[in-house]
Amino acid sequence: MSTTSRPRHQGRPAADSLVLDTRSITRTPGAMTQVRRAAVLPSSIGVELIRIPEGDEVDLDLDLTFVEEGVLVTGSVAGCAEVECARCLGEFTTEVSVDLTEMYAAEGTAAAAGVEQDEVRLLDGDLLDLEPALVDAFGLEFPMSPTCTDYGHSGCVNPDTPAPDGVSGDTEGRIDPRWAGLAEKFADPGTDEGAR
Repeated sequence: MSTTSRPRHQGRPAADSLVLDTRSITRTPGAMTQVRRAAVLPSSIGVELIRIPEGDEVDLDLDLTFVEEGVLVTGSVAGCAEVECARCLGEFTTEVSVDLTEMYAAEGTAAAAGVEQDEVRLLDGDLLDLEPALVDAFGLEFPMSPTCTDYGHSGCVNPDTPAPDGVSGDTEGRIDPRWAGLAEKFADPGTDEGAR
């Protein structure tokens, strides 16, 4: 869990922000409010080959529950990720979602001590910032080397890519697109095609 220091927020957050205002929750343990809306990402979330781009919307489906030492956030967040297959280098988009269970402790409470041990997050006054929690959650959910078949495709979206076993019955004479740049660079000057 990331505890990087972030600037304090001033005033009320925008209606499409990942910063949530908890002032609408009655300050009685167990009191709850629901957040069902879209929010715009201020920066991209993900890893090198799979990410939800900056400026895209994610759908929040969250319950905010007041507890004695802060606010408990539970629910899910969904969006559309851009994926580059680690095998064929083909690009596509896919729906992604994560489940959240995050405790945001109020400053000065015993629970706030858990911030240093990465056990809880800290409220910024009456505001809570979901972005660091989403960075962590999607970062754990996304594979480092996604492939087309990881996301429901029967094969690679780039048809020129050989099968995973390296055998492709109808690709004789074709160069694997992943190595095409090398084939051009090291092409035999006496032929029109790269070395095979």
